[in-house]
Amino acid sequence: MVSIREFLSSKDPLTKEIVTQLIAYREEDDCVDYKQTIDHSSEKEWLGLTKDISAFSNTFGGYLIFGVEDGSGTILGLTREVANILKDASKLHQKINRHVEPHITTLRSKEFRIESKVVVAILVPQSVGVTHLVSKVGSFSHTSGKEKTVLHQGTFYVRRSAGNHLGDSRDLDGVIERRIDQFRSALMDKFARVINSPATSEVFILSKDANDNSGQRFIIEDSPASIPVKGMSFTVPPDGPEEEIAAWSVLYRGDSNLRPPESVVWSWYKDRESLELNKQYRLILVKFALWNSVPVFFWMQGLKAKDLKEVILECIRNRPPGVEVKPMLVAAAFMGKPFYNTVLKVLGSYIDRIAVNMKKFPSRSPKIEFGSFQKSSKQTLTQLKAEKRKSLNEIAAKAAMKTKCGLQDRWTAQIIDCFLYAQDNQYK
Repeated sequence: MVSIREFLSSKDPLTKEIVTQLIAYREEDDCVDYKQTIDHSSEKEWLGLTKDISAFSNTFGGYLIFGVEDGSGTILGLTREVANILKDASKLHQKINRHVEPHITTLRSKEFRIESKVVVAILVPQSVGVTHLVSKVGSFSHTSGKEKTVLHQGTFYVRRSAGNHLGDSRDLDGVIERRIDQFRSALMDKFARVINSPATSEVFILSKDANDNSGQRFIIEDSPASIPVKGMSFTVPPDGPEEEIAAWSVLYRGDSNLRPPESVVWSWYKDRESLELNKQYRLILVKFALWNSVPVFFWMQGLKAKDLKEVILECIRNRPPGVEVKPMLVAAAFMGKPFYNTVLKVLGSYIDRIAVNMKKFPSRSPKIEFGSFQKSSKQTLTQLKAEKRKSLNEIAAKAAMKTKCGLQDRWTAQIIDCFLYAQDNQYK
C-alpha cells in the first residue's frame, strides 16, 4: 500500500481510490483521523475540529475521514445534512479561522459514496512557511453550566503519535526544520525554473550583489529594490479557477507586488457564475479587478460596506503606476456621499487629473449615473438584461484570451456589470 504521505503529495490527493484505501488503512496515525460524524450545532465539536485541522496543517498535512468508525474501519455513513456541511470548504474555513492566525485557506472537502453509504473526506495540506497559532480563546458551555476552554490563545498544535498535541520546544524544533526543508526545496526549484523558463513566464525576484563589481553575482531575496528576472511560476498548477484565486491570494499576501495579469482576472470574471467563493476571496477579487479595470460589481454582491470601503481605500492608496482611478471612484459612489468625499481627499493633487464629473458625488443615483440602459418599447427588462449579459460574456471571453482589453470594450463591460449587479443603496 502506498504511504499516506505519498497520497498527500500525489497529483490529485482526493480521489475515490485514495479515500477507499484510507478507509481500508483503519489505523489513525500522524496523517489520518477517522470520525463517525459531527454535531454541527455543538461549539465543542467545532473547536475540536479546529484543533485537528491546525495540527495537521502545522505538521505534515493529513486527512479527516467522516462517516467511518475508528479502529474497525466500518463505514457508518453520514446524514445528508451533515454531509452537506462537511463538504462545504467555505463553511469549514469560516468556522476554523475564527480561532486561527494566519488563516488556513487551502482545505479541500469532497463527498464520496462507498458501499452505498456517504462519507466525506477533508484534505488538510501541510502549510508552507507559516505556523498556525490559536488567535482567540475557544470555549464552550459545559452541561454543568461552566465555561470550558478548549483552545488557549498563543498556543499551537501539532500532530504526533496519532493525536493532537500542544506544541512544545521539541515540536518547535520540528517546525523550524520542516520550514528550512521547504525553503531549501523551493529555492532549488526556483533555481531550475529561472534557468529553464521561457521568456513569457512570470517573474522570480533577484537582487544584485552590491559587493560584486563585475555585476555577475546575484542574491535571492524579497525586497522593494529587487530586480525582476524571468522564471517564476506555480510549482503545482492550480486545479481550477478557485484554487488559482486562492494561490494568487496567498502570493499577494506574501508580496503585494505579485498580482495576477489582466487576462487572468478577466478569465475569472468570464467564469464568475460557476465559481463558489467565500467573502475573503471575493474581497481579493474586488481588489484585483479594480487594479486591472475589470468589472467589479459581480464580486461586490453580498459584501459589507465596511469591508468594501477598506478595499477601495487600499486600492487607491496602493494603486500601481498607470492604473485608472475611475473604476475605484465608481465603486466608491455606491458607498455613499461621505465616503466618496473621503476618497477624493485621499486622491490629493491627483484629483486634478480626473474628469470634471467625477470630482463630486453624483447628483443622481450612482446606478443611474454609471450603469443605465434604455430598453426599446418592445423589450422587457428581462430581455434587456439577457441581451446585455450576452454582450458582457462575449467581451469577457475575448479579454481572457488577450494580454490587454481595449478601452471601449472595458468601459462597456463595466457599465453592463454595474447595470446587472450593482446593489444601489443595499451595501450595509
